[in-house]
Amino acid sequence: MTEQSLLNFTDELLESNWLYCAICKDILKPPIMLVETIGNVCTTCLEETEVTNLKSMNNSALENVLSLLKLPCKFKLKGCMERCSYGKLSFHQNNCKFRTKICPMQKVSGCEWEGSSLDFADHFKQCHGDHVINFENDLFFLQTSLTERNVVKLLVMKQHTYMLRMQNNLEKNKIFYVICSLTDDYNSFCEYAVKHKGASDNYIKTKSKILSSYFIYDDIDESIAVEIDINALKQIAQVSDTITNIFKIKLEDSLTETMDEKILHFFECPVCKNFMKPPIYQCHSGHSLCNLCRPRLEKCPTCRSTFGNTRNYSLEGLTVGVMYPCIYHDSGCAEIGSASDILKHESECSYKPYSCPFPSCNSSGNHDIIVNHLINFHFDSVIYNGASGFTDSFRLDQNNIYNKVFDRKCVIAYNHIFKLTCKRVAEHCLMAAEVVGSQNTSKTFVYEVSVIDMRRPEKKLIRTDYCLNEMPEEELFKKCIMFPNSVLSSYSHHGMVTFNFTIREK
Repeated sequence: MTEQSLLNFTDELLESNWLYCAICKDILKPPIMLVETIGNVCTTCLEETEVTNLKSMNNSALENVLSLLKLPCKFKLKGCMERCSYGKLSFHQNNCKFRTKICPMQKVSGCEWEGSSLDFADHFKQCHGDHVINFENDLFFLQTSLTERNVVKLLVMKQHTYMLRMQNNLEKNKIFYVICSLTDDYNSFCEYAVKHKGASDNYIKTKSKILSSYFIYDDIDESIAVEIDINALKQIAQVSDTITNIFKIKLEDSLTETMDEKILHFFECPVCKNFMKPPIYQCHSGHSLCNLCRPRLEKCPTCRSTFGNTRNYSLEGLTVGVMYPCIYHDSGCAEIGSASDILKHESECSYKPYSCPFPSCNSSGNHDIIVNHLINFHFDSVIYNGASGFTDSFRLDQNNIYNKVFDRKCVIAYNHIFKLTCKRVAEHCLMAAEVVGSQNTSKTFVYEVSVIDMRRPEKKLIRTDYCLNEMPEEELFKKCIMFPNSVLSSYSHHGMVTFNFTIREK
Protein backbone atom coordinates (compact mmCIF):
# COMPACT_ATOMS: atom_id res chain seq x y z
CA MET A 1 0.00 0.00 0.00
CA THR A 2 1.46 3.37 -1.01
CA GLU A 3 1.73 6.17 1.50
CA GLN A 4 -1.12 8.06 -0.17
CA SER A 5 -3.31 4.96 -0.15
CA LEU A 6 -2.55 4.52 3.54
CA LEU A 7 -3.58 8.11 4.24
CA ASN A 8 -6.82 7.60 2.28
CA PHE A 9 -7.50 4.38 4.21
CA THR A 10 -6.91 6.25 7.49
CA ASP A 11 -9.34 8.98 6.52
CA GLU A 12 -11.99 6.38 5.62
CA LEU A 13 -11.60 4.74 9.06
CA LEU A 14 -11.89 8.13 10.75
CA GLU A 15 -15.05 8.95 8.80
CA SER A 16 -16.60 5.63 9.83
CA ASN A 17 -15.82 6.47 13.52
CA TRP A 18 -14.04 3.11 14.05
CA LEU A 19 -10.99 4.86 15.55
CA TYR A 20 -12.81 7.01 18.09
CA CYS A 21 -13.50 6.28 21.77
CA ALA A 22 -17.19 5.59 22.35
CA ILE A 23 -17.16 7.78 25.49
CA CYS A 24 -14.84 10.80 25.02
CA LYS A 25 -15.17 10.77 21.19
CA ASP A 26 -11.42 11.35 20.85
CA ILE A 27 -9.06 9.13 18.83
CA LEU A 28 -8.41 5.93 20.73
CA LYS A 29 -5.17 5.57 22.67
CA PRO A 30 -3.73 2.15 23.54
CA PRO A 31 -4.45 0.06 25.43
CA ILE A 32 -7.85 -0.09 23.75
CA MET A 33 -10.60 -1.93 25.59
CA LEU A 34 -13.67 -3.40 23.86
CA VAL A 35 -16.50 -2.97 26.38
CA GLU A 36 -19.74 -4.97 26.32
CA THR A 37 -22.69 -2.96 24.87
CA ILE A 38 -20.48 0.18 24.66
CA GLY A 39 -17.79 -0.42 22.05
CA ASN A 40 -14.11 0.56 21.90
CA VAL A 41 -13.04 2.67 24.85
CA CYS A 42 -9.69 4.18 25.79
CA THR A 43 -8.30 3.07 29.15
CA THR A 44 -8.65 6.55 30.70
CA CYS A 45 -12.39 6.60 30.08
CA LEU A 46 -12.68 3.02 31.30
CA GLU A 47 -11.13 3.93 34.66
CA GLU A 48 -12.89 7.27 35.11
CA THR A 49 -16.46 6.30 34.20
CA GLU A 50 -19.09 3.85 35.44
CA VAL A 51 -18.40 1.26 32.74
CA THR A 52 -15.71 -0.46 34.81
CA ASN A 53 -18.29 -3.01 36.00
CA LEU A 54 -19.05 -4.14 32.45
CA LYS A 55 -17.21 -6.96 30.77
CA SER A 56 -14.28 -5.80 28.66
CA MET A 57 -11.31 -7.18 26.76
CA ASN A 58 -8.22 -5.75 25.14
CA ASN A 59 -8.72 -5.01 21.44
CA SER A 60 -5.14 -5.79 20.37
CA ALA A 61 -6.13 -6.19 16.70
CA LEU A 62 -7.30 -2.57 16.50
CA GLU A 63 -4.12 -1.48 18.29
CA ASN A 64 -2.05 -3.19 15.60
CA VAL A 65 -3.99 -1.36 12.91
CA LEU A 66 -3.49 1.96 14.71
CA SER A 67 0.27 1.39 14.88
CA LEU A 68 0.41 1.50 11.07
CA LEU A 69 -1.55 4.72 10.65
CA LYS A 70 -0.58 8.36 10.59
CA LEU A 71 -3.38 10.22 12.31
CA PRO A 72 -4.32 13.87 11.84
CA CYS A 73 -4.07 16.36 14.69
CA LYS A 74 -7.43 17.10 16.31
CA PHE A 75 -6.77 20.80 15.63
CA LYS A 76 -6.88 20.17 11.87
CA LEU A 77 -9.89 22.43 11.46
CA LYS A 78 -7.88 25.27 13.09
CA GLY A 79 -5.08 24.92 10.55
CA CYS A 80 -2.76 22.15 11.75
CA MET A 81 -1.76 19.82 8.89
CA GLU A 82 0.45 17.54 11.00
CA ARG A 83 -0.07 13.75 10.96
CA CYS A 84 1.58 11.50 13.55
CA SER A 85 1.68 7.91 14.67
CA TYR A 86 -0.58 7.33 17.64
CA GLY A 87 2.49 7.03 19.90
CA LYS A 88 3.45 10.64 19.14
CA LEU A 89 0.00 12.10 18.58
CA SER A 90 -0.75 12.94 22.21
CA PHE A 91 2.50 14.86 22.73
CA HIS A 92 2.02 16.77 19.47
CA GLN A 93 -1.56 17.77 20.33
CA ASN A 94 -0.54 18.95 23.78
CA ASN A 95 2.18 21.05 22.17
CA CYS A 96 0.34 22.07 19.00
CA LYS A 97 0.52 25.77 18.23
CA PHE A 98 -3.11 25.61 17.06
CA ARG A 99 -4.23 24.17 20.37
CA THR A 100 -6.52 26.27 22.53
CA LYS A 101 -4.31 27.26 25.48
CA ILE A 102 -5.48 27.90 29.03
CA CYS A 103 -3.79 30.78 30.87
CA PRO A 104 -1.45 29.40 33.60
CA MET A 105 -2.71 32.18 35.90
CA GLN A 106 -5.97 30.23 36.17
CA LYS A 107 -4.72 28.45 39.30
CA VAL A 108 -3.22 31.65 40.73
CA SER A 109 -5.90 34.26 40.10
CA GLY A 110 -8.72 32.39 38.33
CA CYS A 111 -8.04 33.89 34.88
CA GLU A 112 -10.46 32.33 32.36
CA TRP A 113 -8.60 33.29 29.17
CA GLU A 114 -8.28 30.65 26.46
CA GLY A 115 -6.69 31.14 23.09
CA SER A 116 -3.83 30.49 20.71
CA SER A 117 -0.23 30.31 21.89
CA LEU A 118 0.45 33.08 19.35
CA ASP A 119 -1.76 35.45 21.38
CA PHE A 120 -0.62 34.29 24.81
CA ALA A 121 2.25 36.74 25.39
CA ASP A 122 0.10 39.77 24.52
CA HIS A 123 -2.68 38.54 26.81
CA PHE A 124 -0.25 38.03 29.70
CA LYS A 125 1.36 41.48 29.35
CA GLN A 126 -2.03 43.22 29.15
CA CYS A 127 -3.84 41.32 31.91
CA HIS A 128 -1.04 40.19 34.26
CA GLY A 129 1.49 43.01 34.02
CA ASP A 130 2.47 42.67 37.69
CA HIS A 131 3.72 39.15 36.87
CA VAL A 132 6.07 40.33 34.11
CA ILE A 133 9.81 40.61 34.85
CA ASN A 134 12.12 42.46 32.48
CA PHE A 135 15.75 41.44 32.14
CA GLU A 136 18.80 43.36 33.33
CA ASN A 137 21.91 42.16 31.47
CA ASP A 138 20.31 38.72 30.96
CA LEU A 139 19.44 38.52 34.68
CA PHE A 140 15.99 38.21 36.25
CA PHE A 141 15.44 38.97 39.93
CA LEU A 142 12.51 37.41 41.76
CA GLN A 143 11.69 37.31 45.45
CA THR A 144 9.50 34.38 46.50
CA SER A 145 8.09 33.11 49.76
CA LEU A 146 8.69 29.51 50.80
CA THR A 147 4.96 29.23 51.49
CA GLU A 148 3.76 30.28 48.00
CA ARG A 149 2.01 27.38 46.28
CA ASN A 150 2.19 28.60 42.67
CA VAL A 151 4.36 31.26 41.03
CA VAL A 152 3.92 32.24 37.37
CA LYS A 153 6.12 34.92 35.76
CA LEU A 154 6.75 36.09 32.21
CA LEU A 155 10.48 36.72 31.64
CA VAL A 156 11.05 39.31 28.92
CA MET A 157 14.43 39.76 27.25
CA LYS A 158 15.28 41.92 24.23
CA GLN A 159 14.63 39.20 21.63
CA HIS A 160 13.28 36.31 23.67
CA THR A 161 10.40 35.72 26.08
CA TYR A 162 10.10 32.82 28.51
CA MET A 163 7.64 31.57 31.09
CA LEU A 164 8.71 30.65 34.64
CA ARG A 165 6.50 28.34 36.68
CA MET A 166 7.27 27.39 40.30
CA GLN A 167 5.21 24.99 42.37
CA ASN A 168 5.51 24.29 46.09
CA ASN A 169 4.87 20.64 47.00
CA LEU A 170 4.46 20.73 50.78
CA GLU A 171 3.89 16.98 50.95
CA LYS A 172 7.31 16.29 49.43
CA ASN A 173 8.86 19.38 51.07
CA LYS A 174 10.16 20.42 47.65
CA ILE A 175 9.85 23.35 45.28
CA PHE A 176 9.70 22.45 41.57
CA TYR A 177 10.20 24.89 38.75
CA VAL A 178 10.59 25.03 34.97
CA ILE A 179 11.40 27.75 32.44
CA CYS A 180 9.70 27.30 29.09
CA SER A 181 9.92 28.88 25.67
CA LEU A 182 6.81 30.65 24.42
CA THR A 183 7.36 29.39 20.90
CA ASP A 184 7.06 25.84 19.59
CA ASP A 185 10.40 26.03 17.78
CA TYR A 186 12.20 26.37 21.13
CA ASN A 187 15.96 25.95 21.32
CA SER A 188 16.80 23.01 23.60
CA PHE A 189 20.40 24.26 23.87
CA CYS A 190 19.43 27.38 25.80
CA GLU A 191 20.53 27.01 29.41
CA TYR A 192 19.96 28.95 32.59
CA ALA A 193 21.42 29.00 36.09
CA VAL A 194 19.72 30.19 39.27
CA LYS A 195 21.20 31.44 42.52
CA HIS A 196 18.80 31.15 45.44
CA LYS A 197 19.94 33.60 48.14
CA GLY A 198 18.61 34.42 51.60
CA ALA A 199 19.73 36.55 54.52
CA SER A 200 23.00 34.64 54.92
CA ASP A 201 26.05 34.77 52.65
CA ASN A 202 25.34 31.22 51.47
CA TYR A 203 23.28 30.32 48.43
CA ILE A 204 22.01 27.31 46.50
CA LYS A 205 22.77 27.15 42.79
CA THR A 206 20.70 25.17 40.28
CA LYS A 207 20.77 24.97 36.49
CA SER A 208 18.83 23.36 33.68
CA LYS A 209 17.66 23.86 30.06
CA ILE A 210 14.75 25.78 28.58
CA LEU A 211 11.79 23.46 27.97
CA SER A 212 9.09 23.33 25.29
CA SER A 213 6.05 25.60 25.46
CA TYR A 214 4.02 22.46 26.21
CA PHE A 215 4.95 22.72 29.89
CA ILE A 216 3.47 26.21 30.24
CA TYR A 217 -0.15 25.17 30.14
CA ASP A 218 -0.34 21.81 31.95
CA ASP A 219 0.61 20.75 35.48
CA ILE A 220 4.36 20.76 36.15
CA ASP A 221 5.93 17.40 35.35
CA GLU A 222 8.05 16.87 38.46
CA SER A 223 10.15 14.24 36.70
CA ILE A 224 11.70 16.84 34.38
CA ALA A 225 11.46 19.95 36.62
CA VAL A 226 14.27 21.35 38.75
CA GLU A 227 13.67 20.52 42.39
CA ILE A 228 14.97 22.27 45.54
CA ASP A 229 14.68 21.08 49.11
CA ILE A 230 12.65 23.54 51.21
CA ASN A 231 14.64 22.81 54.38
CA ALA A 232 17.86 23.76 52.57
CA LEU A 233 16.25 27.04 51.48
CA LYS A 234 15.11 27.73 55.06
CA GLN A 235 18.73 27.49 56.24
CA ILE A 236 19.89 30.21 53.86
CA ALA A 237 16.74 32.29 54.38
CA GLN A 238 17.41 32.34 58.16
CA VAL A 239 15.02 34.73 59.94
CA SER A 240 12.56 35.24 57.07
CA ASP A 241 10.88 32.88 54.63
CA THR A 242 11.84 35.01 51.62
CA ILE A 243 14.32 33.87 48.98
CA THR A 244 15.85 36.05 46.25
CA ASN A 245 16.13 34.05 43.03
CA ILE A 246 18.58 35.36 40.43
CA PHE A 247 18.01 33.77 37.01
CA LYS A 248 20.74 34.02 34.37
CA ILE A 249 19.78 32.76 30.92
CA LYS A 250 22.51 31.72 28.49
CA LEU A 251 21.51 31.63 24.87
CA GLU A 252 23.07 29.15 22.46
CA ASP A 253 25.64 31.61 21.10
CA SER A 254 26.95 32.35 24.61
CA LEU A 255 27.27 28.81 25.97
CA THR A 256 30.92 28.28 25.02
CA GLU A 257 33.16 29.17 27.93
CA THR A 258 35.95 31.64 27.26
CA MET A 259 39.46 30.92 28.46
CA ASP A 260 39.02 33.52 31.23
CA GLU A 261 35.87 31.74 32.46
CA LYS A 262 37.70 28.40 32.54
CA ILE A 263 40.63 29.87 34.48
CA LEU A 264 38.36 31.75 36.91
CA HIS A 265 37.01 28.44 38.21
CA PHE A 266 40.39 27.90 39.87
CA PHE A 267 40.16 31.27 41.64
CA GLU A 268 36.81 30.65 43.36
CA CYS A 269 37.09 31.15 47.12
CA PRO A 270 35.72 28.02 48.91
CA VAL A 271 34.01 30.19 51.54
CA CYS A 272 32.34 33.19 49.86
CA LYS A 273 32.41 31.72 46.28
CA ASN A 274 33.75 35.02 44.92
CA PHE A 275 36.89 35.09 42.80
CA MET A 276 40.15 35.55 44.71
CA LYS A 277 42.32 38.58 43.99
CA PRO A 278 45.71 39.43 45.53
CA PRO A 279 46.55 39.02 48.33
CA ILE A 280 45.59 35.32 48.30
CA TYR A 281 46.29 33.34 51.47
CA GLN A 282 46.70 29.61 52.00
CA CYS A 283 46.58 27.21 54.94
CA HIS A 284 49.48 24.96 55.96
CA SER A 285 48.12 22.24 53.65
CA GLY A 286 48.02 24.56 50.63
CA HIS A 287 44.30 25.41 50.33
CA SER A 288 43.73 28.99 49.22
CA LEU A 289 41.08 31.54 50.13
CA CYS A 290 40.50 35.25 49.63
CA ASN A 291 41.81 38.07 51.81
CA LEU A 292 38.28 38.98 52.98
CA CYS A 293 37.48 35.51 54.34
CA ARG A 294 40.90 34.80 55.85
CA PRO A 295 40.56 37.16 58.91
CA ARG A 296 37.17 35.64 59.78
CA LEU A 297 38.41 32.03 60.03
CA GLU A 298 40.55 30.24 62.56
CA LYS A 299 40.89 27.02 60.57
CA CYS A 300 40.83 26.05 56.92
CA PRO A 301 37.28 25.18 55.83
CA THR A 302 38.61 22.46 53.52
CA CYS A 303 41.01 20.48 55.75
CA ARG A 304 40.63 22.16 59.18
CA SER A 305 44.38 22.85 59.43
CA THR A 306 45.60 26.13 60.91
CA PHE A 307 46.52 29.32 59.10
CA GLY A 308 49.72 31.28 59.14
CA ASN A 309 50.48 34.36 57.09
CA THR A 310 51.47 32.31 54.04
CA ARG A 311 50.61 33.83 50.68
CA ASN A 312 49.99 31.83 47.51
CA TYR A 313 52.31 33.86 45.31
CA SER A 314 52.07 31.41 42.41
CA LEU A 315 48.29 31.85 42.21
CA GLU A 316 48.66 35.61 42.65
CA GLY A 317 51.06 35.68 39.71
CA LEU A 318 48.48 34.05 37.46
CA THR A 319 45.97 36.83 38.19
CA VAL A 320 47.98 39.30 36.08
CA GLY A 321 46.47 37.96 32.85
CA VAL A 322 42.95 37.28 34.15
CA MET A 323 39.95 39.50 33.44
CA TYR A 324 37.66 39.46 36.49
CA PRO A 325 33.91 40.04 36.42
CA CYS A 326 32.61 42.60 38.89
CA ILE A 327 31.75 41.04 42.25
CA TYR A 328 28.22 42.36 41.70
CA HIS A 329 27.70 40.54 38.37
CA ASP A 330 24.87 38.56 39.96
CA SER A 331 23.09 41.87 40.48
CA GLY A 332 23.38 42.83 36.83
CA CYS A 333 26.80 44.48 36.42
CA ALA A 334 28.54 43.46 33.19
CA GLU A 335 31.89 45.17 33.93
CA ILE A 336 35.10 43.12 33.62
CA GLY A 337 38.71 44.13 34.20
CA SER A 338 42.06 43.27 35.71
CA ALA A 339 42.24 42.60 39.46
CA SER A 340 43.32 46.17 40.27
CA ASP A 341 40.91 47.84 37.85
CA ILE A 342 37.92 45.77 38.95
CA LEU A 343 38.60 46.53 42.63
CA LYS A 344 38.48 50.23 41.86
CA HIS A 345 35.28 49.76 39.86
CA GLU A 346 33.61 47.70 42.63
CA SER A 347 34.09 50.51 45.14
CA GLU A 348 31.78 52.70 43.05
CA CYS A 349 29.71 50.10 41.19
CA SER A 350 26.12 51.23 40.72
CA TYR A 351 24.95 47.65 41.38
CA LYS A 352 26.63 47.44 44.78
CA PRO A 353 24.00 46.49 47.39
CA TYR A 354 23.29 48.82 50.30
CA SER A 355 21.22 48.48 53.44
CA CYS A 356 19.46 51.47 54.94
CA PRO A 357 21.87 53.02 57.51
CA PHE A 358 19.13 53.56 60.07
CA PRO A 359 18.94 50.54 62.45
CA SER A 360 15.14 50.39 62.62
CA CYS A 361 14.77 50.14 58.82
CA ASN A 362 15.23 46.95 56.76
CA SER A 363 15.17 48.50 53.28
CA SER A 364 17.92 47.54 50.84
CA GLY A 365 18.88 48.09 47.21
CA ASN A 366 21.56 49.63 45.02
CA HIS A 367 22.99 53.12 45.58
CA ASP A 368 20.28 55.01 43.70
CA ILE A 369 17.47 53.06 45.34
CA ILE A 370 18.80 53.69 48.85
CA VAL A 371 19.45 57.39 48.17
CA ASN A 372 15.84 57.81 46.99
CA HIS A 373 14.66 55.80 50.00
CA LEU A 374 16.60 58.04 52.41
CA ILE A 375 15.26 61.23 50.83
CA ASN A 376 11.65 59.99 50.76
CA PHE A 377 11.42 58.16 54.09
CA HIS A 378 14.13 59.68 56.35
CA PHE A 379 14.16 63.25 55.01
CA ASP A 380 14.36 64.76 58.54
CA SER A 381 17.71 63.06 59.09
CA VAL A 382 19.29 63.32 55.62
CA ILE A 383 21.60 66.03 54.28
CA TYR A 384 21.59 65.82 50.49
CA ASN A 385 24.62 67.12 48.54
CA GLY A 386 26.17 67.73 51.92
CA ALA A 387 29.87 68.12 51.00
CA SER A 388 29.74 71.68 52.33
CA GLY A 389 28.43 70.33 55.63
CA PHE A 390 25.63 71.28 57.99
CA THR A 391 25.21 72.94 61.36
CA ASP A 392 23.33 71.46 64.32
CA SER A 393 23.14 71.76 68.09
CA PHE A 394 22.32 69.73 71.20
CA ARG A 395 21.70 70.42 74.89
CA LEU A 396 24.77 69.69 76.99
CA ASP A 397 23.02 69.15 80.32
CA GLN A 398 20.64 66.36 79.21
CA ASN A 399 21.67 63.65 81.67
CA ASN A 400 19.03 61.23 80.35
CA ILE A 401 20.94 60.74 77.09
CA TYR A 402 24.20 59.56 78.69
CA ASN A 403 25.49 56.25 77.29
CA LYS A 404 23.00 56.49 74.44
CA VAL A 405 23.14 57.45 70.80
CA PHE A 406 21.30 60.77 70.71
CA ASP A 407 21.62 61.65 67.04
CA ARG A 408 22.01 59.90 63.68
CA LYS A 409 22.17 61.58 60.31
CA CYS A 410 23.03 60.57 56.76
CA VAL A 411 25.04 62.83 54.51
CA ILE A 412 24.98 62.23 50.75
CA ALA A 413 28.08 63.67 49.09
CA TYR A 414 30.75 62.73 46.53
CA ASN A 415 28.36 60.03 45.23
CA HIS A 416 28.72 58.25 48.59
CA ILE A 417 26.52 57.86 51.65
CA PHE A 418 27.97 58.81 55.05
CA LYS A 419 26.49 58.09 58.45
CA LEU A 420 27.13 60.47 61.36
CA THR A 421 26.48 59.03 64.81
CA CYS A 422 26.65 61.03 68.06
CA LYS A 423 26.79 59.56 71.55
CA ARG A 424 27.10 61.01 75.05
CA VAL A 425 28.97 59.33 77.88
CA ALA A 426 29.65 60.62 81.37
CA GLU A 427 32.70 62.73 80.49
CA HIS A 428 32.73 62.98 76.69
CA CYS A 429 30.68 63.61 73.59
CA LEU A 430 31.57 61.12 70.84
CA MET A 431 31.12 61.77 67.11
CA ALA A 432 31.86 59.21 64.38
CA ALA A 433 31.46 59.21 60.60
CA GLU A 434 31.24 56.03 58.51
CA VAL A 435 31.22 55.45 54.78
CA VAL A 436 28.14 53.31 54.06
CA GLY A 437 28.92 50.34 51.81
CA SER A 438 32.63 50.99 52.26
CA GLN A 439 33.95 47.49 51.52
CA ASN A 440 36.70 47.63 48.88
CA THR A 441 36.36 51.40 48.52
CA SER A 442 39.37 52.98 46.85
CA LYS A 443 38.72 56.52 48.12
CA THR A 444 39.60 58.14 51.43
CA PHE A 445 37.41 60.72 53.15
CA VAL A 446 37.89 62.84 56.25
CA TYR A 447 35.28 64.47 58.43
CA GLU A 448 35.64 67.65 60.42
CA VAL A 449 33.63 68.70 63.44
CA SER A 450 33.85 72.38 64.50
CA VAL A 451 32.34 73.32 67.86
CA ILE A 452 31.28 76.99 67.68
CA ASP A 453 30.86 79.46 70.53
CA MET A 454 27.71 81.28 69.38
CA ARG A 455 28.56 84.26 71.60
CA ARG A 456 31.79 84.70 69.63
CA PRO A 457 31.46 82.71 66.35
CA GLU A 458 35.14 83.19 65.54
CA LYS A 459 35.93 80.98 68.55
CA LYS A 460 35.96 77.37 67.38
CA LEU A 461 37.16 73.99 68.58
CA ILE A 462 38.03 71.89 65.51
CA ARG A 463 38.72 68.16 65.31
CA THR A 464 39.38 66.15 62.12
CA ASP A 465 39.64 62.41 61.52
CA TYR A 466 39.28 59.80 58.78
CA CYS A 467 35.82 58.50 57.91
CA LEU A 468 35.61 54.90 59.08
CA ASN A 469 34.34 51.79 57.39
CA GLU A 470 31.02 50.48 58.69
CA MET A 471 31.50 48.60 61.95
CA PRO A 472 29.65 47.69 65.18
CA GLU A 473 29.01 50.68 67.44
CA GLU A 474 31.10 49.29 70.31
CA GLU A 475 34.12 49.39 67.97
CA LEU A 476 33.09 52.61 66.27
CA PHE A 477 33.20 54.72 69.43
CA LYS A 478 36.72 53.54 70.26
CA LYS A 479 38.04 55.19 67.07
CA CYS A 480 36.04 58.40 66.77
CA ILE A 481 36.42 62.08 67.66
CA MET A 482 35.93 62.76 71.40
CA PHE A 483 35.11 66.15 72.95
CA PRO A 484 35.43 66.41 76.77
CA ASN A 485 32.19 67.69 78.28
CA SER A 486 34.20 70.07 80.46
CA VAL A 487 35.63 71.74 77.34
CA LEU A 488 32.26 71.80 75.55
CA SER A 489 30.71 73.65 78.48
CA SER A 490 32.98 76.65 77.77
CA TYR A 491 31.59 76.77 74.22
CA SER A 492 27.93 76.33 75.17
CA HIS A 493 25.40 79.14 75.02
CA HIS A 494 22.30 78.86 77.18
CA GLY A 495 23.19 75.19 77.66
CA MET A 496 23.29 74.51 73.89
CA VAL A 497 26.38 73.31 72.03
CA THR A 498 26.48 74.19 68.31
CA PHE A 499 28.72 72.35 65.87
CA ASN A 500 29.39 72.30 62.14
CA PHE A 501 30.04 69.00 60.36
CA THR A 502 31.78 68.73 56.95
CA ILE A 503 33.19 65.93 54.77
CA ARG A 504 35.91 66.22 52.19
CA GLU A 505 37.67 63.81 49.88
CA LYS A 506 41.35 63.37 50.61
